[in-house]
Amino acid sequence: MFLLSDIITYIRRIIKTPSDNLITNSLLIDYINRFWINDVDARIQLFDLKKTYSFQTTPGVDQYNMPLYQLQTESPNSDPQDINFYPVYQGFLAPAYINGIQVPFQTQKNSFFNSWPNIVQNFQAIAVGDGGNHYTFQIPIFSSISPQNPPINAILRGHVDITGIISTGSIQDPPIGTDLNLNVPVTSVKPAVYITSIGANGANVVVSDSGQFFNFNQNLGMLMNPGAPPLGNTTATDGYVNDYAITGITLGATTLIQVISTLEAGQQVVITGVLGTTELNGNTYTILSSTPTDITLDVDSTLFTPYISGGFVSSFQNFVNYLTGEIDVSFPVGIPAGNNINAQVYFYQSGLPRGILYYNNTLLLRSVPSNQYLVELDAYLSPAAYLNSADAVTFGYMSEYIARGAARKILSDIGDVEQFNFYEPLFLEQEKLVWKRSQRQWTATRTETLYSQGFGQGQSSFNNFGGSI
Repeated sequence: MFLLSDIITYIRRIIKTPSDNLITNSLLIDYINRFWINDVDARIQLFDLKKTYSFQTTPGVDQYNMPLYQLQTESPNSDPQDINFYPVYQGFLAPAYINGIQVPFQTQKNSFFNSWPNIVQNFQAIAVGDGGNHYTFQIPIFSSISPQNPPINAILRGHVDITGIISTGSIQDPPIGTDLNLNVPVTSVKPAVYITSIGANGANVVVSDSGQFFNFNQNLGMLMNPGAPPLGNTTATDGYVNDYAITGITLGATTLIQVISTLEAGQQVVITGVLGTTELNGNTYTILSSTPTDITLDVDSTLFTPYISGGFVSSFQNFVNYLTGEIDVSFPVGIPAGNNINAQVYFYQSGLPRGILYYNNTLLLRSVPSNQYLVELDAYLSPAAYLNSADAVTFGYMSEYIARGAARKILSDIGDVEQFNFYEPLFLEQEKLVWKRSQRQWTATRTETLYSQGFGQGQSSFNNFGGSI
């Protein structure tokens, strides 16, 4: 049913490489993509490979990368010829709809941000240095009560663009984990939160968010020490997660965890890996009280399954909570006593988005979504992605042309002049056949003019089926 594998097989017949020992399927797919993207539009006029792209927004998340697919990853990092990642879509275009309502779709930042400006909120003296480097505080614009679900008042979160996602070696978007992935280039990170101060030597001390998030709570962004390109960003001082082994759990109105640690009352912790009392796993709790050998959590576990063995209590630090404004930061140097600690954030009130900016392979929504909303827009599919879908059946007549075109590029690259010259007339013959069919399609498509009425043209009415407004 899918054409991609048939085209690959036909290419192998032409270049006489029946197996992938000399050239991988990944590389053949790259030649297919490059032939279509670089050559086809320049050689013949075709209807584009367009398809509706849709996704559900995440509350509080305003930026969405163009999606990736992993079709070409046969054996990651095992062959230098492998083309590990390729965007599913080559670009987006209007019309765009959010929950079925058409919204403006823009590609120019200046016009978009004229309507929806990013205004930096500067908070001076959000804390005061005491000579140490570790501080916790909350952005004062927030209520003492945590925002409800969905978020109403919150701050924008940092973002890693599609190039940065590829650089991580994983298609996980956004990047999540318990440590900072340092393979993300500096130029691919768009911080939205800055915590600043002045060190003892009078130099700026700056910590920012990284666009990377804790895997147990993606509303918690990891902070980092920003640096110079290409890979200058570094892990925040003291790291992010500390694990302490659990030796026992006592169930009750509050839950007693037997664990040797330096944890303190008021800290938030995550429970993982517990056997028996699995209801605790993956959840975040606040410590009510602590001793060197146990901690008490604010959870009623009376009806939970009895503890069997194992598990960890994990404390986390160097984070920003985008919903509550809570910040835990360890500066790379101590902040002298009396020096102000400042914060810069982009504050927003969430709602139903009414505008989209497509820039740098990223869709930016305004307002920031307050809930799950359906976004729909037209998209240009990458050739291999389209040919590997059921929608490509209607393009079956082009399979030989695509195969010959991709093989033509391969023969040109390897310098096989004899085979290139032999197959060139056959390639041109296929191109003429495709061109003729394409012209029939265009001829059957009437272009509206001043003297013809398309839908909604020529009269003031809801439609062209009668009835004036």
